[in-house]
Amino acid sequence: MKKEQLQQLQEFLVSPKNIVIVPHKNPDGDAMGSTLALYHFLKKEGHNPTVVSPNDYPDFLYWLPGSKKVLKFDKQNSQSKKAIKKADIIFLLDFNALHRVGDDMEKTLEAFSDDFVMIDHHQQPDSIAKYLYSDTSISSTCQMVYQFLEMLGKVDEIDEKIATCLYTGIMTDTGSFRFSSTTSTTHRI
Repeated sequence: MKKEQLQQLQEFLVSPKNIVIVPHKNPDGDAMGSTLALYHFLKKEGHNPTVVSPNDYPDFLYWLPGSKKVLKFDKQNSQSKKAIKKADIIFLLDFNALHRVGDDMEKTLEAFSDDFVMIDHHQQPDSIAKYLYSDTSISSTCQMVYQFLEMLGKVDEIDEKIATCLYTGIMTDTGSFRFSSTTSTTHRI
């Protein structure tokens, strides 16, 4: 993320905001880990975050801290649309284009009149986000969320819930640290 964008976002987040956090459709460990880690961080910072997933995620991720509070857009449509409409800003995590959330949710997000933050490690991100943190060399969006917190000077805010969510996404997207995208930084995190 460019220094100027980071500074603007930090200033915007100084006071409590209604924030929606969105993973891609059929979210995996990295998508759910990153959204829930950010959810717990923003909650600690005094914001009112809501994770709105396009649809349900695998049962094996239900143990993640905060997973019971996730709204599923396809099943909890009116609640999800209400949260999106009330949002001051929306974070898009682990996907690079709005079509990755499905048609109905895509249309709802396209109608959103405020700003987006995109944190993602996939190639060729759409230009929909005012605040963009994109890096294809990073192993997972969870690693990027950690590095985002580092940029904000908030690594000390990472508690057991946040760490559990981050570790889950890093583990799944690195193939248990076996993929070539795993670096010494990944291990340090």
